[in-house]
Amino acid sequence: MQAEHEADRGITNIAGRAIEQACTLTGDMLERLIMIAEGMNVFPERMRQNLDLSGGLIMSETLMFALAPYIGRQRAHDVIYEVAQAAATTGRPFRELLAEDEGVSSRLTAEQIETLLDPANHIGQCRELADQEATHGRAVAASLRARYPRT
Repeated sequence: MQAEHEADRGITNIAGRAIEQACTLTGDMLERLIMIAEGMNVFPERMRQNLDLSGGLIMSETLMFALAPYIGRQRAHDVIYEVAQAAATTGRPFRELLAEDEGVSSRLTAEQIETLLDPANHIGQCRELADQEATHGRAVAASLRARYPRT
């Protein structure tokens, strides 16, 4: 009976050390993330320029999903893939080639294509979710700072 108890205590000691190390490492990672985030600069105009570098190619999946109800998912994939390849190999703008492609233009209007090509229209609930998580994160951080002040 005594040997069994000693084995349980050994495991408890190992687990305790593992938890302590995990907490220490987590705290270190959080400190580093804070340093990174505090020094971060966001440039919305430059972000938009970067999004536009592909000429709309980054939105090809969105176009494929919009076209799929009309011609089926696989055919929509093939059509958008062919147009994307043509844009990549010829250097012509993706949106122009989409407008010229009968498989696309017969089902989506020019206005629909423009809307689908704009990444700003496809952020879904990202902003709301990010705001909620940031608020929650700030509350947790404040609670931790109050409980464990820096020494």
